[in-house]
Amino acid sequence: MYLKMWSAKTDGGNKMKAVHFGAGKIGRGFIADLLHDTGYEIVFVDVNEKVNEELNKYHNYYLYVIEEDYRRKEIDKVSALSPITEEDKVVEAIVEADVVTTAVLADNFPKIAGTLAKGLKARLEAGKERVNVIPCENALFNGDLLLKELVKTEIASEDDFLKAAAFPNTAVDRMVFGTDKDGRDGIDIGKDHELAVEVNKLVDPEKLPIAGAEYTDNLQKFLERKLYTINCGHAWSGYIGKLMGYEIIQDYFAVPENIEMTREVMREVAALMVAKHGFTEKEMEDYITFALNRFCTPGIKDTITRISRAPIRKLAPNDRLVGPAVQCEERGLKNTLLLRGIAATFLFDVKEDEQSVEMMQYVADNGIEDAVTHFTGIEAGTRMFDEIVKDYNELKEGK
Repeated sequence: MYLKMWSAKTDGGNKMKAVHFGAGKIGRGFIADLLHDTGYEIVFVDVNEKVNEELNKYHNYYLYVIEEDYRRKEIDKVSALSPITEEDKVVEAIVEADVVTTAVLADNFPKIAGTLAKGLKARLEAGKERVNVIPCENALFNGDLLLKELVKTEIASEDDFLKAAAFPNTAVDRMVFGTDKDGRDGIDIGKDHELAVEVNKLVDPEKLPIAGAEYTDNLQKFLERKLYTINCGHAWSGYIGKLMGYEIIQDYFAVPENIEMTREVMREVAALMVAKHGFTEKEMEDYITFALNRFCTPGIKDTITRISRAPIRKLAPNDRLVGPAVQCEERGLKNTLLLRGIAATFLFDVKEDEQSVEMMQYVADNGIEDAVTHFTGIEAGTRMFDEIVKDYNELKEGK
């Protein structure tokens, strides 16, 4: 189910207030952009004193939309607080907030949990209504993770935190880059974005807090679409591109034939997303175009060794390559290029990458046949297994 509409709380004509943890590129370039367009005044909570000082001096900053010739967009009505030196003020801001959001990386939840927990406890004690706390992190079940970190603080019980707030899980995606323009610290942003929010876990599923987000009762479909389309397409291009002799992924995408190869592997995934989750073919084709535009962003250089790092993790049974390949096989859908990408991953030989070294040593000691099953879970004797081994040998010979 999609709920495209949104509605944010107003309080007798007073300004809506958002507290946002994290004034980095995603925080300012993505989440705060949506909060601003919804009509919130935004209080950033961040430990970066330089960023805080500039936000409090100007009460605005600028975004530059890459696909629109770097059109400048002002984000105003902003301020910033330090959780280290101004924690009391942060707690007060949380008590008065109409929404709380985060963009700090999920690994940093323990660092913000204490301050957020104090704010939610104070809010409960003040008799305030429940507030949506929406973590916008690139991590599975990020709302559940954040709640667990709050409970660990022992500042309040899980029941009390749930009386004070709702913690929906989300899926997020936007291209952002730091930049210096007009004598100010700014952020270049991609025009397209995705913020999918678990609607059933909101305070009130009928009152949608952020404009520009998508609200769904099936978040898994969005998580899988991103992992199996964007992350798969990017990693696949890296493994194939390295075998073709590229070092910079943008050089690979500078060749039209290569773009079409990546488009075709993502189309294999698209057929799965249509069959499994009910996305339309047009939705998936538009999503592929969005991904390729992102991969081909001018002025950006990214190494293949970085985007293809940790190959063992990326060969896991439910991850970006094997996951869609197996599910396509189960449904009788084409997975030819997905299987070739899996084979190419076993040839990712990078001495600086610990997982690459481990994988290459395992192949050397046990052979590719044992390695395929060991790392992917794909059993010997299956069609997929035979195809991966065949592709591996062909790619190894340079075919």
